[in-house]
Amino acid sequence: MLKINVLRKAGDTVVVQKTVASQAVKLLMLTDRLHRMAIEAQIEKLGIHRSQHFILMQLSREDGEVSQSEIAKKLDVSPAAVTVTLKKLEKSGLIERRTAEEDARTKIITLTDAGRKTVEKTHRLFLEVDEQMCGGMTDAELEALCGYLSKMTENLKAQGNICPCCEETKEDGEK
Repeated sequence: MLKINVLRKAGDTVVVQKTVASQAVKLLMLTDRLHRMAIEAQIEKLGIHRSQHFILMQLSREDGEVSQSEIAKKLDVSPAAVTVTLKKLEKSGLIERRTAEEDARTKIITLTDAGRKTVEKTHRLFLEVDEQMCGGMTDAELEALCGYLSKMTENLKAQGNICPCCEETKEDGEK
């Protein structure tokens, strides 16, 4: 159990003793930030931005056609933000939009061949970044790390902390 030890209280300022848990969380957050920066640097080389990449990944997971509103719901972003990003992806030739036959208000989104190729490239780039990040670690160390991170995730979920766009565990390492 995490305990925060108050060293002294001066007015409204409380000075706390750092615990091993707080240092572990700080390192976890730093690692996440550095990993995200490395990934973003790689996808920018492909001419896409983070929000565009999220939509491309969602479309590739759907393996077919998905509506614009479903994308917004699954990524937990506003429909307006999705519309702006889809326009850029369509202009780049990575997706196609068409009106649904059963409802003219619904837009159906599909990946183009160029979009699928971009997704494949990002998968390779992510694997490279992941391999670099885990360099020098044994399989046993990585398995232990996965166990620790799973336990931390379960602890947070037990407190009711669930991200709507991350409810399903991605076993194939998708970002």
